[in-house]
Amino acid sequence: MRLPRPSSWPVALKLSLAFLAVALVPMGLTAAYNLHQSLASVRRTAHLNLELFSGTTAARLDQLVTDTSRSVAQLAGDAEVVAFLSAPAPDATERASVQQALDNVIHSNPDVFSVFLLDKAGTCVAATHPDNLGRDYAFRSYYRGALEHSPYVSELLTGSTTSRPGVFFSHAVRDAEGSAVGVVVLKLQGESLMEMVGSLRLGEQGRGFLIDEYGVVISHTERGLLFHSLTPLAPEVLKLPVFDRRFSSVGINTIPSLGLDVLGREMIGAKAPGHTGYTDAQRGPLIVGFAPMKTRPWTVGVEMPDAEFSAPLVSLARQTLLSVLGVGLAVTVLALLVARGIVRPLLSLTRAASVVERGEYGAGRVPVHSEDEIGALTRAFNTMTAGLAERERERDIFGRVVSPEVREKLLGGELRLGGETRRVAVLFSDIRGFSSLSERMDPQGVVALLNEYLTEMTEAVRPYQGYINNFIGDAIVVVFGAPIDQTGIERRAARAALAMQERLAVLNARRVARGEFPLEAGIGLCAGEAVAGQIGSPERLLYTVIGDTVNIAARLESLTKDYPEHPILMSRSVAEGLRSESGLRLESLGLIAVKGRAEPVDVSALHASADHSMVA
Repeated sequence: MRLPRPSSWPVALKLSLAFLAVALVPMGLTAAYNLHQSLASVRRTAHLNLELFSGTTAARLDQLVTDTSRSVAQLAGDAEVVAFLSAPAPDATERASVQQALDNVIHSNPDVFSVFLLDKAGTCVAATHPDNLGRDYAFRSYYRGALEHSPYVSELLTGSTTSRPGVFFSHAVRDAEGSAVGVVVLKLQGESLMEMVGSLRLGEQGRGFLIDEYGVVISHTERGLLFHSLTPLAPEVLKLPVFDRRFSSVGINTIPSLGLDVLGREMIGAKAPGHTGYTDAQRGPLIVGFAPMKTRPWTVGVEMPDAEFSAPLVSLARQTLLSVLGVGLAVTVLALLVARGIVRPLLSLTRAASVVERGEYGAGRVPVHSEDEIGALTRAFNTMTAGLAERERERDIFGRVVSPEVREKLLGGELRLGGETRRVAVLFSDIRGFSSLSERMDPQGVVALLNEYLTEMTEAVRPYQGYINNFIGDAIVVVFGAPIDQTGIERRAARAALAMQERLAVLNARRVARGEFPLEAGIGLCAGEAVAGQIGSPERLLYTVIGDTVNIAARLESLTKDYPEHPILMSRSVAEGLRSESGLRLESLGLIAVKGRAEPVDVSALHASADHSMVA
């Protein structure tokens, strides 16, 4: 029997299969990707934590070495110690004083095991540990190292006297002529290093350890691994002076290798923090973070089993797989039930979308028959259609209107082609000598200057709710009282003019600081009746004001060029509106003939008085 072609399958079946594929395929891929990323992220975090943990411990060890070295250096420079070692036969008083100084070091630092003084022949002549007295330590590297290149810090050694491991700090003692008269030796307890490193435990099975520059483990959480090397030591290395009787006092004549070549290559001589891994026969795969010390060629390591952080993710993977299978079964059942209810409303939405595509927004409404998601989608479609219709109307309006201040009145239908007579105050401002300035500048510079200047002037006018009617090159026309009715239009215009001058002063300070020339601007103010409204054609409208008031404001601004000491000039109508205003100083200039008018204009100059306040 021949199966029907997929194109002839019912839409409900197609939707069910599509839902199943859409639900399971992305979910399975996402789950696999997330698990992979989570494992990588957890691994990166574990590496970072191990590096940080080992780096913090290395810093603590560095601080311990630094502090101990300073203590030895201070003791080597002590006058009593120098005198004691310089004297052929120090008396009892000198010996007691030096002994007290050595004892003080022990009491002040619990990590110090012993302190002793060697004469220039290497014999111990004073010590906090009685067994050291009279012994010859000339064979020790810390004695030779202090005399050759003081100060000196040894590797971890086992003492020939106490058979206890420790790190020896030594410093040559020199007399006034600079000649070596002996050596100060301080033994830092090896147990202190072991406790500091041995306490490193990151997680339940984490372990910490410390290796020297040859890869020998000198501290480890597992004490049984002490004095083992990560990699086999070459015979020529074992013959170095540092290994001469290094651990023989505790019965260790050979240094067995742990066979961790990979770990050794990464950690021995490391210059920066890092991470690596290796496989242990008993504990399985391990990850290791390490960080070198700065004061000694030693490296701190912290390790933990790889399974300690990956095991939870394996469990999560199993749970995710079961969840995907369960969701797949649920989606299959639900898809068959939901698909039927989706098909019919979708067809209605498809037909309505075609109507909207033709621009017939009013005919694109779809009836809502349910309160479920399909119903919500239908309502959203209807809302979208209504919004598109409204946006089309607004776009048509704003395509013909360029003034944002009249937006509300336009949308409310209050403004039509034509105008109305209103009492307004007009502010006209212009940059003095702008034409000659622009001739000295390139076009980009002129545009940048205008943008900066007009931005400052716009911000100055904003608090007084002035309507910026137009930018004409470097000129600004600001109207108060239209298109919105306002009280105190003369006061608003005057305050805005003063604010523009103050803003200009701040702008000029910036320009001068940048090595640019300052700007000067004149302002003319006039108040009176003018025709305000939409001017233009039905296809293109501009809200503006026209009348003698506007012309006088422009002429007064031009007149400021003849009165450079008065950058703000105003007509009598503005001056009369400011008689009761505080913080302003008005100076009458009398009747002045202006261009374009048969009758002279009563002109006054406006200045800010000492108590001038910029209150809108």
